[in-house]
Amino acid sequence: MAGSTMQFSFRPEFEGELSVAQIPGDFFTRFARRVETGLFIPGSRRRANYRVRSSSADSLSFEAEDFLTAYNVGLNDVELQRGGSGTIAYRVSFRRWSRYARIHGGLLGVTMAALYLVPVLRVQVTTYPAGVALYWGMLLFWSLAWPWLLTALHRPFARMALERLLREELAGGNSKRAA
Repeated sequence: MAGSTMQFSFRPEFEGELSVAQIPGDFFTRFARRVETGLFIPGSRRRANYRVRSSSADSLSFEAEDFLTAYNVGLNDVELQRGGSGTIAYRVSFRRWSRYARIHGGLLGVTMAALYLVPVLRVQVTTYPAGVALYWGMLLFWSLAWPWLLTALHRPFARMALERLLREELAGGNSKRAA
């Protein structure tokens, strides 16, 4: 691996390289088959429904095909390419995942703002010192700041998931795939 650390960023994308001793000649063909049959769980595309956009002997490009895959996993658009001297270069975008997180936060903010119009809730909020400021501060945090923090926090975990999948396939597939 080129670098084991990832800088903090709000950008919903990352790229890197995975260094290995040797990349088999049929690696991208095998990985494309894995994408088509179930990227994370063999034979199951229910929560990881990906579509191969392009494939060659030296590269592979695939994308999340539906809402659940885009929002659950977050590897929305992935490009893999054979690099020089035993490396696989990757570029990943999870813009759809990030957009869905912002929409989710916006809906939460609208709901919290609408709930403030309920007289019973408003009375409860105003009975506490700084209750109004705390309520609106939480609304702003959870609806505006939190989705961007989730994007930054998601980046290293998405990278680890992709690199784990690449290593499994380089090792010849996991034990469930061999069966």
